Amino acid sequence: MRELPEEIELYRDRKWRREDSSKVDSVEEVEAMVEELGFCLGLTDARKMMPSVYIAVCGRRDAHMPRNVQKDYEASRAWVLKDEVIAGGRVYYAKLVKGKSWFLARRMIPVFNAIWGCSRKAEADSLTDNARRVLKVLRKE
Repeated sequence: MRELPEEIELYRDRKWRREDSSKVDSVEEVEAMVEELGFCLGLTDARKMMPSVYIAVCGRRDAHMPRNVQKDYEASRAWVLKDEVIAGGRVYYAKLVKGKSWFLARRMIPVFNAIWGCSRKAEADSLTDNARRVLKVLRKE
């Protein structure tokens, strides 16, 4: 995998809460992160190369989910926060893309629906050729 420039990694450290000083530990902090980013994953680690609640709870770049999550404080804390955020209902939570759990800011629901809301089978009947080409690029990017 190609290394990203350090400038980008530092930006991600700030935005994805990958710094010890900015890690999350409350429902309000998770909701604020989702609102700022627009979306993030739930309980995935650094190998996905996307923001997640688990990474933000850990507050570091190299956050890897342990094998025995029941005994790991960070994994347990991320799980509890996930449940509390869902119960609050201020951000959208669902398995959206490839069965992964996502948190979405409400403003992002139409965007995700436009990209993944139509089944692949129904695309040929409901979308024009140009729309299918645009959708293909969006999914790839």
